[in-house]
Amino acid sequence: MTVYRRTPLPTGPARGRLLVTGSVLAPTRAALQASSGSDGCRHEGVVLWLGRVLDTATLVLAAVTPPAVTSPGSVHLDERIVGAVARTARAHGLGVVAQVHSHPGEDTRHSDGDDQLVLMPFEGMFSLVVASYGTGALDPEQGLGLHQHQDGCWVRITDLTAMIIIPAHLSTQEPR
Repeated sequence: MTVYRRTPLPTGPARGRLLVTGSVLAPTRAALQASSGSDGCRHEGVVLWLGRVLDTATLVLAAVTPPAVTSPGSVHLDERIVGAVARTARAHGLGVVAQVHSHPGEDTRHSDGDDQLVLMPFEGMFSLVVASYGTGALDPEQGLGLHQHQDGCWVRITDLTAMIIIPAHLSTQEPR
C-alpha cells in the first residue's frame, strides 16, 4: 500500500541526532501492534516519545500511548490529549520530542495528512513511521521512516544513521 501523497516530500540529512534508549522500543512496538477497532480489525496506532533536546541531540527516555481516534488508514490525536501528555512530561522534567505512528503497508513516508496532523511540531522535532501496523522495523537502516521538522515543513531523513539506539545495558568488555 502506498501512502496518499500529492505534494512533494523533501528529503535531506537530519539536523542533529535522535538518541533513543532501547527501553522505549518494546512498549512502542506493543502499543502500535495493539491498535485496533471495536471489530478487531487492525488500525494505525500512535505513541509519543518523551525526552529532552540538548543542543543538537534529541534524547528519548520514555513513551506514552495517548488515547486516539484510529482507523485502518489514519490516526488522530485531540489537542487536549497532547496538552495533557505535555503536562505529564513536564512534571518529570521532559517534553514531547517525537511522535511514532504506524501505517498499514510497507510505505513509511509521511502522507500529506501526516504532515498536517502532527500537533505542535517544532523545529527539529522527529516523526517516525513504522510499517505494517507496527510490525515493521524500528530502525531507519531496516525500513523505519524517519522524518524531521525543518524550516517549517517535514523532511524525510536520508541519513540512516541519524537515529542511534542506546542499549538498555552496556558491556564494558573490550571487543575481541
